[in-house]
Amino acid sequence: MKRYIVRRLLLAMVTLIGVSLLIFLIMRVIPGDVAISILGEGANEQTVAELREHLGLNAPWYLQYSHWVRDMMGGEMGHSLFLANKSVMLLMAEHFPVTLNLSVYTMIIAVILGVTLGMVSGLCHDTWIDYACRVFSVTGLSIPVFWLGLMILLTMVRLFAWTPELVWVSPFDSFWRNMQQMFWPAVTLGYFQVAFIARMTRSSILEVLVEEYIRTARAKGLRERTVVIKHALRNVVIPIVTIGSLQFVALLGGVVVTERVFNLKGWGALLVSGVINHDYPLVQTMIFIFAGLVIVANLFTDILYGWLDPRIRYQ
Repeated sequence: MKRYIVRRLLLAMVTLIGVSLLIFLIMRVIPGDVAISILGEGANEQTVAELREHLGLNAPWYLQYSHWVRDMMGGEMGHSLFLANKSVMLLMAEHFPVTLNLSVYTMIIAVILGVTLGMVSGLCHDTWIDYACRVFSVTGLSIPVFWLGLMILLTMVRLFAWTPELVWVSPFDSFWRNMQQMFWPAVTLGYFQVAFIARMTRSSILEVLVEEYIRTARAKGLRERTVVIKHALRNVVIPIVTIGSLQFVALLGGVVVTERVFNLKGWGALLVSGVINHDYPLVQTMIFIFAGLVIVANLFTDILYGWLDPRIRYQ
């Protein structure tokens, strides 16, 4: 186990170096100039050149990259060029509670409904219940999230005169107002996640139910509920854990469209603002952190496999 973790950590370091170089170069290739974004289109060339020099954008790319890496290694993580030189970590900390709040609600909806629908569909396969669940899942995978969000927003506004809060309300300040604000965005995101998890659960339960140990358990006279919950469900959980952990990290990485539609100021909105304004340190650092979260989630998932299934061995 220790050797496996060490190897994965070394591989993670190589991956993060590659990600940092890739995003650094991409941000330099994208058309646009952060100095013009700050000063406006009407600024004269001399003022723009002076600001670029002040921001260090005229330095060779390898010096800019080394300065950025040095700041990250020192825990500084850089400062935003566009947002009044604010610390990137401070900006991310300010926007993190919104994205975390939305992600938690989304995953609660996705796991509860997705696993339930997948189990029901698998246990009632080739019946009208199975067909209904499959239609529901395929529809969720087919509908674009941004379109569903817009339709929900328009329906709620037209029929119920509902409008989203302009300022995020913490669940610790007012749980009811927070639920009113976050429920429909969570449903918008959760529908796709529910459909994905339901399809995965159905496939897994159908595969597990034909295994020899399931037949043996039934032959012993165990009740169907015991066979499903005690023997089948534990093996079905493994792919669900994989999908769930990665989807949760993806949600933390920025639910850009949904945050835009429902006026939520989370990581997604912050990242879009950074890309539009060519805020190099902000975008580079955020994507670097997202990559780190994905790597940690993968490692955690692999370790969790061994606890869920003792047959798994790490070589």
